[in-house]
Amino acid sequence: MGTPYWYDTFLQFQYQLESYCSSLPDGFLGLFESLIWESDLQNQFSKPMVWIGIYIALASLFCILPMVADLLHGFKNKKLWFPCKYFTLNAASLTVIAVAMKLPMDLNNSMPKSVDQAAKLGSMAFMCTMMANLLPSLATMDSKELLTNIIALGVLVITLVVNICIQVETGVVANDHLPNNYYYYYFNSYDSYSKFSSILESFSWIIAIFYVAMLLMLLMIHACSALMILKSKQILDSRYKAGHETTLKDVDLQQPTVEKLKQHVSNHWIMAETGSPQFMTVCSAVSSASGWLKVMFGASNSVLVERPVQIKHNRDLSQYVLQLQDDMEIAERTLKSIAKSVTRLIQKAEKHQPNYLMNLLEECSGFEGVGQYDMRHVPSLTGKKFVDCWSLPVVTLTTMAISLPNIQKNKVDRLLRSVSEGLTYVKHVEETLNCTDEYAIIQKAARLLWLEVEVYHKWLGNKLSNPSLQVNATKEIVQWFNETAKNMVNEAEVKNKKGSDDSSLYTSVSANSMYRITQTILVSHQSSIDQVSQMDLFVQLSSMISHILAACLTNLPRVIAMKCHTSVIEKREESVQTAAQLLGETMQIINSLQDRELPSLNPDELPFIDKWRDCFLHSSP
Repeated sequence: MGTPYWYDTFLQFQYQLESYCSSLPDGFLGLFESLIWESDLQNQFSKPMVWIGIYIALASLFCILPMVADLLHGFKNKKLWFPCKYFTLNAASLTVIAVAMKLPMDLNNSMPKSVDQAAKLGSMAFMCTMMANLLPSLATMDSKELLTNIIALGVLVITLVVNICIQVETGVVANDHLPNNYYYYYFNSYDSYSKFSSILESFSWIIAIFYVAMLLMLLMIHACSALMILKSKQILDSRYKAGHETTLKDVDLQQPTVEKLKQHVSNHWIMAETGSPQFMTVCSAVSSASGWLKVMFGASNSVLVERPVQIKHNRDLSQYVLQLQDDMEIAERTLKSIAKSVTRLIQKAEKHQPNYLMNLLEECSGFEGVGQYDMRHVPSLTGKKFVDCWSLPVVTLTTMAISLPNIQKNKVDRLLRSVSEGLTYVKHVEETLNCTDEYAIIQKAARLLWLEVEVYHKWLGNKLSNPSLQVNATKEIVQWFNETAKNMVNEAEVKNKKGSDDSSLYTSVSANSMYRITQTILVSHQSSIDQVSQMDLFVQLSSMISHILAACLTNLPRVIAMKCHTSVIEKREESVQTAAQLLGETMQIINSLQDRELPSLNPDELPFIDKWRDCFLHSSP
C-alpha cells in the first residue's frame, strides 16, 4: 500500500525531537508522538467539516433571506405585524431548517473549542427565532395542512431537544467533563481565548437548558395557536358574512358609481385586513408571548401589538372591523393605517391607466358594433352552436384588421396595443361573470389564438404576411380568410370524430368564429364589397372591436364589487387587493362608459355578448 505522505516528515521531526529532548523524562517522547499521531488523524477526519459548514451556512442563508423579505414586505405595506409571505411553514422550509440545525443535532462530534460551543448555542437561538417568525404562517393553512405541518415541526423540535439534552448530560455541549490530564492543560494553557473559554464552559450548559425550555415553550405555543386558529376562523367567517351584508346595502351592484365602488372596496379591505387569519393570530395572547421571545433572541421583526383604544370619530369604519370578541377593539391608529393603505393602493394603480385602450374607446361612441360582427342567419360549420364570449370575436376581428397589407404600421401597432390592454380587463369580466365550463372552452381558445396572433403574427398556423393576403382587393382578403376557416373547421371536425386531443377543438372554435365573421362581412356588403377599400374595412373592424370592448367593460363595476367578496377566508385579502388595483386602473374607463346609453337589457343579461347582439339585431330594421 505504501507509506503515507506525511511519514517522511514525521521521521525527520522525530529525529529532531530525540536530539533536543534527550533530557526529558522517559516516555514523554512517546506520548508526544502519540499526540502528534492523534492530531494528524483528527485533521484528516475533520476535512469534511469545512464543506459541512458551508452547507449549513447556505441552509441558514435560505432561512434568513425569506425572513428579511417578510420584514421588508411588512415595512413596505405598513404592516408592522409582519405577515409571513415568503417564510412559511411547509415541507421545503422544514427540510432547510433541519439542515441548518445540523450542529446541535450532531451527537458524535465533541466540538470542544469555545467557538464550537458558541456555534451550537447560536444555532439553538436561531431555531427559536425561526419558530417565532413562522407562527403567523399557521393561519394561512387549512385544517389538514395545519395538522401535518405541526406534527412535522413537533418531530423536528423534539428530536433537537432530545439531542441537546443528551449532549448536556454527556458533556458534549458543556466542557465540564474533560479529562483531568496534565498534558491536556499544559498544551492548552497558552490559548489566547482560555479566559473566555472558561467562562463559556461554566455557563454553556445553563444557556443550553434555557434554549431547550424556550423551544418546548414555542412548540406549545404553536400547538395551542393551531387549535385556536381553527375555531377563530369559524367566528371571523360568520362575522364577515354579517359585515358583507351590511356593505351590500350601501352600493348598487348593477351600476355603481366610482365613489360607491371606492367605499365598497374600502369596507371590504377593512374586513379582509382585520379578519385576516394572520392578523388574528399575531394579535392573540400566545402570539404576543412569541413576539417577546423574538425580542429576547435579538430578532429584528418582532411582533409588537398595541390594547387598543376606543374609536371616538371613525365609527363608520369601525362597524366593518372583525374581532373575535365584542369587547375587543382595534387601535385607532391601526384602523387609520388600514384605511389609508387601500387608498394608496388605488392611487398607485391609477398611475397605470390603459391609455391605448382609452383612446380606442373614445374614437367610437355607442355599442352598435356588437350587433354587426355576427348575423344570426349565418350557419355554424360544426353543426352545433357554441356559446359566444367577449374575447374571441375581438381576437378574430383584430386578426383580420392587422393582416390588411395597405394599412400604416403605426395604426396596426396602436390597434394591437389597445386590444392587448383591453383583453386584460375582458379576462376579469369573463372569469367573474362567464365562468361556466362551456364558456371556459371558448375563452381558452381565444387566449391561445391571441398568443399566436400577438407573439408569432400567425392565425392558426398561417402567417398573416402570407403572399395570398398581399393583394389590393379587399374582397379577396376576406374570401381567403373565409375559405381557409371553412377548410380548417372541416379538418378539425374529422380529427374530433377520431378522438383527437383538445387542440383540434380549439382550432374548430377559432376557425368557426372567423368563418361567421367573414361570412357576415360578405353578406352585409354583398355586391359593394368590391368598392370597400382596405382602410374602410380597417376602420369598420376597429369600430366593431371598440364597441365590443366597451360593451364588455360596462360590467367592470359589477366585477370589482364581486371581486371584493370571496368565501375562502385565506384568499380575501388578495381578492380585495385585486379589486382595488382594478378599480384604480379602470376608473376613467368606468366614468366614460357611464355616459353611454345602454341597450334595453335586464341587468343579469349585461355580462353576455350574445344577449347584446340579439338585442341590437332585434332593434335593427
